Amino acid sequence: MPGCNIKSASVFLVALACGTGATLFSKVMFDLESEDSLGNVRKFAKPFMVTFLMFIAMLVALPLHFIIHKVTKPDEAFPKVSVKMLFILILPAITDLLGTTCAMVGLLYVKVSVYQLVRASTIIFVAIYRVFLLKQRFFGYNWLGVMLNFLAIVVVGGSALVDPTAGSDVPKGIAVLLLGCAIMASQLVLEEKVMAGDNTPPLIVVGMEGLWGTLIMLCIMFPIAKRMPGNDNGCYEDFDDALVMIGNNDKLMLFTVLYVLSITGYNVCAIFITFLLESVWRSILENFRPIAIWGTDLILYYVITRGAFGEEWTVWSWLELGGMTLLIYGTAVYNGSVKIPGFYYPDPDDEDDDELVSATPTMERIMSSPLIQRSPFINQKGAGITGTPVMGKKGVLPTTRKGAGKKEGKGYGSTGSTGSSGWFSFGKKKSGYTEVSQTP
Repeated sequence: MPGCNIKSASVFLVALACGTGATLFSKVMFDLESEDSLGNVRKFAKPFMVTFLMFIAMLVALPLHFIIHKVTKPDEAFPKVSVKMLFILILPAITDLLGTTCAMVGLLYVKVSVYQLVRASTIIFVAIYRVFLLKQRFFGYNWLGVMLNFLAIVVVGGSALVDPTAGSDVPKGIAVLLLGCAIMASQLVLEEKVMAGDNTPPLIVVGMEGLWGTLIMLCIMFPIAKRMPGNDNGCYEDFDDALVMIGNNDKLMLFTVLYVLSITGYNVCAIFITFLLESVWRSILENFRPIAIWGTDLILYYVITRGAFGEEWTVWSWLELGGMTLLIYGTAVYNGSVKIPGFYYPDPDDEDDDELVSATPTMERIMSSPLIQRSPFINQKGAGITGTPVMGKKGVLPTTRKGAGKKEGKGYGSTGSTGSSGWFSFGKKKSGYTEVSQTP
């Protein structure tokens, strides 16, 4: 099992920096002012544009996949990808688009720390969908984790609502953000249904969702936003005006580039992070995300910009801190990292327990993503009984099936069966619940 060497530590830090940066850069973009196409100076309140930039960043994964393959395995043919699956990815791209847009609208009205913590409510919606729609079973400790997360969201949301410095639009922001979480949860369930067992390389999955999302934004969403009434030059959002505002402000252009690069960097790091880091480090990463974002936002406010950007610490921040602590604990309970006396925990070596669904989705999929969306689930047969991911973009939502964790996976984008479709190998690793060949 790999330890925390220089390589794994570097991946950890880069993933943390990119994930933190993506959220903070989007908020800074919203707060920056620029001259629009009518000559008015105003804030860059363009949630559709930020969503579009996210898909552009995801689209970059397509050439990255072929470049990496060509460099590392120049004599091997590219892995074959199902044409049907490429078109199926339109469905998660649509839900990704809707969920991300709602999240970006919510981020306009709430603090970054509140945004980061409230989005964890996705786990609650996924639990509801999976139990009542997919008729899957959770263990008692999973439900306890869900309830603790619900209580944490109530505390965090309450701290934002009663904070007089937060503004009058906070209720609207939280409501839209929760809607985005519900949509993202439907995306995760949809991905599990349509992509279960698929072995499409993760960067192809990321890139194809980025391609479909980009086309939908350009051909459907932006024209609709242009014709809807609103406060953006008389419409809901003006795409051409967004380009003008970016071009008129060098800082806005810089943060636009940083935002795209941070998402691209996170997509690449996410391919390797499961294979280079032990499960404890993955848990540390997912719990560090809200801490890193909040801490960086405070430093931005008090040290770097002297109050121009970032987040101020108020008396209600202590209540939010309590909610974050409860959220981290609830996540640990949900994933089985913290075991509560009196609850049944399945034996990962017991095949009888493999018929049950346990600890899904993992919070790596939800808490570790740079934004609230992210993106096609790849269900791996090697997923452990407690939902320990084997493969996936920004974490996965593994479903436990009989025989899961018994096979040796091999190949980039492998589903756990023998054979390889891949281009990179780190050797074998025991992930705690399953043994896989470390080939992203």
